[in-house]
Amino acid sequence: MAAGDIIILREDAGNARKGNILDGTDDYVLHDAHAVARVAAGDTVGTYTAWIYAEDVDTAGALAILSAGDNDNANEYLLFYMHEGHLKIELKHGGAVQFNIFETGTSIQSKTWTHVAIVQDGTQPILYINGIAVAATNQTATDLTDWYGKLTACDKFAIGVLESNATHTFDWKGALGQTKYFALNLTADEILKEAKGEAQSGETARIAAIATALVFNITMENDGITDSGSGADNGTLTGDAFYGGEVSDWSYALHANVTGHAAEAINTVIDGNKYVSMIKRGD
Repeated sequence: MAAGDIIILREDAGNARKGNILDGTDDYVLHDAHAVARVAAGDTVGTYTAWIYAEDVDTAGALAILSAGDNDNANEYLLFYMHEGHLKIELKHGGAVQFNIFETGTSIQSKTWTHVAIVQDGTQPILYINGIAVAATNQTATDLTDWYGKLTACDKFAIGVLESNATHTFDWKGALGQTKYFALNLTADEILKEAKGEAQSGETARIAAIATALVFNITMENDGITDSGSGADNGTLTGDAFYGGEVSDWSYALHANVTGHAAEAINTVIDGNKYVSMIKRGD
C-alpha cells in the first residue's frame, strides 16, 4: 500500500475457526517429539484429523497439511497433503513410495474451513472430508499396510510443510487448525463425530480407548503450539507462522492487507453478516 491508499474489505466472519496462519514460504510448526514417539511406539494403525483453510486449492503443486520425515534422508516420510484441490496421503520407505492414495472428488474449496482425516486401519488408508469417507484411488499400492512401524528413521514432524532431509517443501498457504492423532483406527462414525465436534458415544470401553489413544491434540485454545494430548509434544512456530486466533475470511483478508505501518488506520463495522473494514495508509 502506498501513502493515502484505501482498501475496503467486505468479508464473512461467520465461518471463523481457531488456527495458525502460514504465508506459504517457510512457515510451519515443528513437533519433532511426536514423530519420535510414534516411531518408538511402532504404530501399525492410527488416525490423523485436522482443520484446513487453503488460500487457493488450485495452486499448482502440493500443499502439505502435516508430515513426518527423516532429517538425514529424503526417502523416509509420511505426507498428508492436498494437490490441486484433492486430498492425498503418501508414505515413502526404503527409497520407494509404498502407497500414494488420492481422493477423486472436488469437495475442498478455497478459503473454507474443512475437516479432513486419514485413517490407517492396518489394511487400507481411508481419506475423509468433513466426516465422510471419500472415493479414492490407490495410485501406488506397494504396501498399503505401512505406517509408523515402518518409518524407523523418522525424527521430524511438521504441520504445514513436508519436513524431510533437512529441507522444507510443499509449504501451506492459508491457515491450519486443530490437529489430532489417535494411536487407534477410528471408525467412520467416530470420524463423523470428530468432524461435528460431538462427544464419542457407544460402549464405555471404546470411549475410554479413544481417549487413551489421543496422544497428540493441538487444540488452538490459547495458542497454536500446545499439545493437550497425552504425549504433550508442544511445538514451535517457525518462520512468519503465527497464531491467528479466530481465523475467518474477514480476519484472513485483513491480515493480508495490513502493512503494520504506525500511521495506518483501520475502521471496521458490521453490515448484516459481513464485516466491512476500511484500511487507510496515513502517510
